[in-house]
Amino acid sequence: MVKPHVRRAAASLGLLSASIGGCSDADEGAPVTSPGGVVADRCVVRLHGKGGQGGSPTVDAGIATLSPDGNADGWGGRQWLYFPEDDYASAVEVLAQAVAATQCAEVVVAGFSNGASFAAKLYCAGETLSGTLVGVVIDDPVTDSGVAECAPSASAVAALYWTRALESVAPAGADCSAIDWTCEGGTSIGIDAYAAWLGIEPQPSIFTDHQPYWVVPEIEEWLN
Repeated sequence: MVKPHVRRAAASLGLLSASIGGCSDADEGAPVTSPGGVVADRCVVRLHGKGGQGGSPTVDAGIATLSPDGNADGWGGRQWLYFPEDDYASAVEVLAQAVAATQCAEVVVAGFSNGASFAAKLYCAGETLSGTLVGVVIDDPVTDSGVAECAPSASAVAALYWTRALESVAPAGADCSAIDWTCEGGTSIGIDAYAAWLGIEPQPSIFTDHQPYWVVPEIEEWLN
């Protein structure tokens, strides 16, 4: 049964195609900082879509925003390649290094499009980022089989947002290779099956076109 809005496990593409518009070398005992010199207890890790890229870390009101680059090339930029298993491990390591460098104790992972699909895979795989992960935002994902047999950690919650902009491009059963999308399993499964596997009811994004909703209300709630 799909639960409304947010799944609590204890109770349990990036930009559209044109058709739609390391480890620190610090001495032992010294503070470990991110490349931007940021240290924070609470962090949001934003995962860009296919063809996007990361950026420098920032801090606002005590919460760091980390924007790492994806672990593979895609569409002239970067993407998150989260299958097969070796690539999934590589993608997780990118996040783990960003979190460790910033000394985050509480982390929300917020992914958009291809980044959302990786975030959902991360959630369903029961990843905790060394016990720091408290929540996952899955924003307008490419709906693929990465969420099959979803078994999240009891310490994490998740929310799913959907604009409906991808439905006409890749309805359930669409061949992802034909439109150069990154999909585990090779086809789109559609939002209904995707939400059912996640066990989360999709909420409407504030947008109707395919763009990231980075400030969903759950983030502030989870990191309060």
